[in-house]
Amino acid sequence: MTLPRRLPRMLVGGAMAGILAFTAACGKRAGTPVEWVATAPAGCVMALSGQAGWLLEQPGFQAQMEKFPYADQTLDLFLKKARINPHQETGRITFYVMSVEGLAGGGKATPEFLIQLGGFKDQAAVHLAITDAFPAEGSLPVDKRELPIFVILDINQYHIRAVADPQGRIWLGELRTLAKLGAGTFPPRNPVFGAVEWINGAAPFQGFIRPRPILDDLSGKLPAELARNLPQGIEALAWSVTPGAKGGLHRFELAVTGSDEGVLQVAPWLQRFVAAASSMQGAPAQAPELLQERRRIGLRCQLTGEQINQAMARLNQPGLFFHVPDRTEGGPRGRSAPSPSPLRLPHSVPGQSPGTESNP
Repeated sequence: MTLPRRLPRMLVGGAMAGILAFTAACGKRAGTPVEWVATAPAGCVMALSGQAGWLLEQPGFQAQMEKFPYADQTLDLFLKKARINPHQETGRITFYVMSVEGLAGGGKATPEFLIQLGGFKDQAAVHLAITDAFPAEGSLPVDKRELPIFVILDINQYHIRAVADPQGRIWLGELRTLAKLGAGTFPPRNPVFGAVEWINGAAPFQGFIRPRPILDDLSGKLPAELARNLPQGIEALAWSVTPGAKGGLHRFELAVTGSDEGVLQVAPWLQRFVAAASSMQGAPAQAPELLQERRRIGLRCQLTGEQINQAMARLNQPGLFFHVPDRTEGGPRGRSAPSPSPLRLPHSVPGQSPGTESNP
């Protein structure tokens, strides 16, 4: 396993890479957590959420799912057999990462995921399609209720199943991971909610990361020197994304919550990004905006993909971004070729992606 020496800075820089791979969105503060955040399982360490039809066309999202055994196969099979056309739906797909252990290599652990589908135009029809397309198999106890289980896929030791919660959302995942829904959701004061308050809940693409449990997953797998230099006190990062038209501005918001010390560690990097973006030739009239409180810091920005990459290069982090797609871009649903720059979340946190040059 090869790990970059600049991992502390890459926790934010890598997050920016993942965010801007899809392009990003500014908006009004959300008063309450959006549904995909409010329903996130308590053990979730990272989540990516987006409008179904748009999200499934993004090579970056497909590449993320390919890191998890059978995740893309599970979603493809479910949508086809249930006869759900995401391009004709108003629904949202959310990919929850429950553990990154195993992504860094060298271990036997398998990264865990859950997929949530919700907000469909005709939820009753979706449920009927599931009962027709997949055989029933017992029930799963969640929040004092027994949720019917439907068989999606069995491959070796993996038993991929679907359950529908009382609010009509569909959950897909390995049976043992689905059982974690019984642990409930984040408590009201979880730092994720503080970060999400500063993003746009209506954006086509949104996400969050919880660095602490990710690093806990990797405990004992990092060199001692690197482990000592990891940033302390960063609790959550959240972002929202609205891609622009071809060649246009991409709008995004990023928010970080944590301890006083954690926010102070993040602030200089974001300040340098704002300064670099503001000083570029052809920078937009509306300069990037930096928001800061004692335990929270945020960035709002509108830049073209080229301007974003130029700003990152000035911070001595070239190559962090894979291709920034325009709203008009995309591709057919299915496995995609590797994107030009291979650093992707969550792999940008635990280790170095194949093909990425080592940092000196």
